[in-house]
Amino acid sequence: MTATTTPAPTTARAPGRVPLLGHVLQLLFRPREFFNGLRGSGDVVIIGLGPARAYVVNDPALVHQILTRDVRKLDKGVAYEKSAPFLGDGLLNSSEPTHMAHRRLLQPAFHHHRIADYSRHMREAIAERTARWQDGQTLRLDQEIHGYAVTVVCRALFSLGLGDTVADEVEESLPVLLEGVKRRIAFPVGWLEKLPTPANRRFERARERLGSTLGAVIREYQRVGGEEGDLMALLLAARATDGSPTPDEGTSPARGHAYRLTDEQIHDEAMALFLGGVETARDVLSWACHLLAEHPHVQAELADEVDRVLAGGRALDHDVLPELDLTRRVLNEALRLYPPAWLLTRRTLTDLDLAGHRVPPGQNVLFSLYAIQRDPEVYARPDAFEPERWAGAAGAALPRTSFLPFGAGNRGCIGEPFAWEEMLIFLAAVARDWTLHSVPGHRIRPARSPMLSPRDLPMTVRARKRP
Repeated sequence: MTATTTPAPTTARAPGRVPLLGHVLQLLFRPREFFNGLRGSGDVVIIGLGPARAYVVNDPALVHQILTRDVRKLDKGVAYEKSAPFLGDGLLNSSEPTHMAHRRLLQPAFHHHRIADYSRHMREAIAERTARWQDGQTLRLDQEIHGYAVTVVCRALFSLGLGDTVADEVEESLPVLLEGVKRRIAFPVGWLEKLPTPANRRFERARERLGSTLGAVIREYQRVGGEEGDLMALLLAARATDGSPTPDEGTSPARGHAYRLTDEQIHDEAMALFLGGVETARDVLSWACHLLAEHPHVQAELADEVDRVLAGGRALDHDVLPELDLTRRVLNEALRLYPPAWLLTRRTLTDLDLAGHRVPPGQNVLFSLYAIQRDPEVYARPDAFEPERWAGAAGAALPRTSFLPFGAGNRGCIGEPFAWEEMLIFLAAVARDWTLHSVPGHRIRPARSPMLSPRDLPMTVRARKRP
């Protein structure tokens, strides 16, 4: 009797591919709907990125495999390659062994006691921002949140007010850079990025301005110094701790060697902190506020929770945040529905076996957290805002492979504790003092951006009388 072998599964191809363009139109104009629609086509689906192809992975277990077990078989891929002109080779972009070496150097900046220290900047930033609000005022809440997040990251990164110079440039330049990255991902043809088009010129001007401003502030910081414990002090002092002698700057971060970050590496890590600490927090908080305004009963329950936790004059500080259970569930649900980095990319370095689907070396691999986190087989009523789904035993039973807003494995977001502190303090401070109301007739839509941001978020704020 001869043994039979099970044939490898056939990898499906997405319909609607246009010669030379691939699926670029869907990626530019209907990206989330496009990836959501691929979920029923198979675990692995081939799409066209311009004339190139990419493998879309829909199975959460295979995505988790990519992020953990097979992490060394892939690099970060097209999204990170296209953002390299302004992000450089920081933690968001770097490959091994640089990534793990830098992660070890920066990990102390995100220890528990450091996060507690940063909470002071967060409390001050939200107090300064809301002090300008007026009862019944309609304002662009997304811009208010963005300003809050920029202030928080600048003050955590630079002491002595040195970050104030960077804040305005970050607010102006980052949206331009992210819009340019989106176009370059959808149609990744290198020579098009060198044409003197208006969009390319805007991208280059924003990159040069932000890089120049940040570089000047870093040099000034090195000259005058700052407070012990701020992020820049930690970056400047970063060195490995394995007992090896420290070689010259720029030495390869191979295992067993200590080294100090170069000025360029410090610049790249600062940029990564800005993108993670500013854009991610802005997007999640904007969607959370929108969802609360659309669900006033949840907003009222959240305000009651904050009143209860802060009763007796307790301060909104690091120590009370673990008691804000509903506040955290609201943020969890906003992260599920609207993950900021909703589309992640990788590129294979060697053959990759995904449950029998063979992906050759040099291929783009994509997976959509937006689609994974709205899977009706995992989440009942997947498009509904239901913070209670995260409560108790039901919340604990949800598979963590289907909820990955901060990634997983050794490429998971190092700043996740910082982001949670930043978001919890903002949402609790607003719920304590204000109620949020949608503007009648205004529809909130996602912006056309690599990050899942609301296009604009006008909202009326009303002062709340606390018990």
